[in-house]
Amino acid sequence: MQTLVQTALLTLLFSTTFAADFPVAQAHITTAPPRIDGVLNDSAWSQAVPVSGFLQREPDEGAPASERTEVRILRDDDNLYLGFRCFDAQPEQIIATVMRRDGDLGDDDNVHVVLDTYNDRRGGFYFATNPLGARLDVSLSSEGRTRNESWDCVWSCRAQIDSLGWTAEMAIPLDQLRYAVSEDATWGINLARTIRRKNERAFLVPPPLAYGFSGHYRTSRLGTLTNLGRLEERPRLEITPYAQAGATRDFEALDADAQYKLDSGIDLKYGVTPALTLDLSWRTDFAQVEADQEQVNLTRFSLFFPEKRDFFLEGAGIFSFGERVQRSGGGSRPPTLLFYSRRIGLEEGHALPVFAGGKLTGRSGPFEIGVLNITTEARQFRDEETEDRYVDEAGLLFAGDDPLLEQATIVDTVDFDFIDTTRVRQTNISVVRLRRDILSRSSIGLIAVNRDPGGETDYNRSFGVDADFSLLDAALNIRGFAARTFSPDQQGREDAEHFAVDYRHGAFESNASYLDVGEDFNPEVGFVPRDGIRRYRTTLRYRPLPNTAWIRRYSIGPEFTYLTDLDNQLQTRDFGFSAYVNLETGDWLGLRLRQRFENLDESFEIHENIDIPDGEHDLTAYSLNFFSDQGRRLSSDGSIEVGDFWTGERFRFSTNGTIKVNSRFSLSADYEFNSVTLPEGDFKTNALSNRFLYTFSTDLFLRGLVQWNSKREVVGINALCNWRYRPGSDLFLVYSQAWDTDGGGQLNRSLQCKLTYFWKR
Repeated sequence: MQTLVQTALLTLLFSTTFAADFPVAQAHITTAPPRIDGVLNDSAWSQAVPVSGFLQREPDEGAPASERTEVRILRDDDNLYLGFRCFDAQPEQIIATVMRRDGDLGDDDNVHVVLDTYNDRRGGFYFATNPLGARLDVSLSSEGRTRNESWDCVWSCRAQIDSLGWTAEMAIPLDQLRYAVSEDATWGINLARTIRRKNERAFLVPPPLAYGFSGHYRTSRLGTLTNLGRLEERPRLEITPYAQAGATRDFEALDADAQYKLDSGIDLKYGVTPALTLDLSWRTDFAQVEADQEQVNLTRFSLFFPEKRDFFLEGAGIFSFGERVQRSGGGSRPPTLLFYSRRIGLEEGHALPVFAGGKLTGRSGPFEIGVLNITTEARQFRDEETEDRYVDEAGLLFAGDDPLLEQATIVDTVDFDFIDTTRVRQTNISVVRLRRDILSRSSIGLIAVNRDPGGETDYNRSFGVDADFSLLDAALNIRGFAARTFSPDQQGREDAEHFAVDYRHGAFESNASYLDVGEDFNPEVGFVPRDGIRRYRTTLRYRPLPNTAWIRRYSIGPEFTYLTDLDNQLQTRDFGFSAYVNLETGDWLGLRLRQRFENLDESFEIHENIDIPDGEHDLTAYSLNFFSDQGRRLSSDGSIEVGDFWTGERFRFSTNGTIKVNSRFSLSADYEFNSVTLPEGDFKTNALSNRFLYTFSTDLFLRGLVQWNSKREVVGINALCNWRYRPGSDLFLVYSQAWDTDGGGQLNRSLQCKLTYFWKR
């Protein structure tokens, strides 16, 4: 242990002392800004020094890019401008299929810029576009490992294809960024270009391949942007009022008549400093948020759904506390989180309106600050419920928890319908998060979360401290946290601890982690997949780049999880081994073996009237996976899994496919099928999600979603038309409807219209 500490200290010393010599880009300060039309013919562009010399990250790491790219950078009092000239010897083969804002530009030729506005390599902003001028923006933190892809910056972009290739212009308002005040500002920068038909990605500063698929977001290795001049403090005020009208009908409610709604609210954003922003929201509304994708749950644990609401997504990186989402050959695993914003505004399956909210996020010196306060409205819900009732010889009914049931002679069981009333009080939720930068790329922090529904015996509080050390030019990451919850009448352990180490070197990538969760650890505004456990996990991946004509990369390695209860009795042992090959065509093929041992303390219901018995279970499963190149007009992924499943067997098939009819219209579908054979009973499940997208322009689109889940016996549709009629201002038209597929008819129907208007000073 002493040797390990000494090694870590030496690593710290050397990793913070030496820095690589990365390229320098110069901005030109102009008083005659260019017109953003995608054509680089404004005189201001000719005064800027072009940045070029891009190097490949893929397929030939370190080689010069196959096509020349030049980038010019300008600045005036209001905006940062970037002009991209992407030369291409075959412009007719340029791939451009995406027009919608925040679409997947990785399927197209594209360019992007990463701006580290504090020049500390800890975070920044990502802006990308394609030859159609589609806009994609992402807020980055934790060296780019944490990404907020729903961050919505108000910026301009246009692009065009010409005989030399294609060009793009970006105008990024300075008041949309957070930065340090400086007399002579210097930022970190990276520039990149993707040539999709060649599967080539070239960078000004290529991220190491060890960073994996998300390397283009990483801020650990950047060039330098100079000559920005004086960046001073300026007042920032944005006001976005909204008006909403709609009708909703719940066919299962006692009052099944349509409910009409006319509402309004307002969002305010104020720049306290260039680095610190205050957000206030009154009567926050989320009508435009897309429905969650249907998932089939064949486990005994809760499903994890991503946050989609803009108010909680902006600045979300600072509030993150807990495990990182771990992705492996078997997909991603739900993390243990002390704060999980999806808990806000939901109570026992019912949506609670957010009455008001406030948020302060940003930086002050070496401190990163996040303060959140939300109040949800009180509500009363009345639901129709059905329970079993037991009939004795005299015709009397007994509930399942009736103490007289054991003495009765039961002759029949009947369904008993009743009305269950749920009363939810007005609830206030507060979060305070503080993180301090230490060394060159490391941090320590704390968090406090309080959920107060107004009762003296119904509170829930959480507190935690964490640390994150990034060393060896970000090749080594050491992190951990300790947390505790406070709830009334808890007798067991309410604490949790976590420690993890990631190391990347060349083609090798490894991870080891430990998690200890007390049996009464209960962050009610967090997410805990499993309590009362100790978990040990390790993974190892080897990703070589073979020198062959048709294989780009291999990815092979094991993963192992060992999980016990708090008495160190084995509960789960999980071993997996996967091997994937990435072809030069962009396709992936993979095989995976999984051997698992489960010791169930108690039985659980996996399907209606089918229980998995307690006891020990040894399980082995095999899967075959295929991922096609997403840049094609027609692409698809698929997975087939066969093997043991508790006391029986399972066959699982999942697939998704996309058809890009043209740059405006696309169709996609996701489907999962499970066929389970058990001694306790057989069953099948289906989950289907169909999407369509029609993009009229980069500011107007129509999106539809149709879903079916046979396990939940629900079919639902959701359609959204979004028109950004001026920068930052939107018109939304949303329609949704759901049906019960088990003969229950319609469940609900809703039509909403929402208008927002963005104003800034």
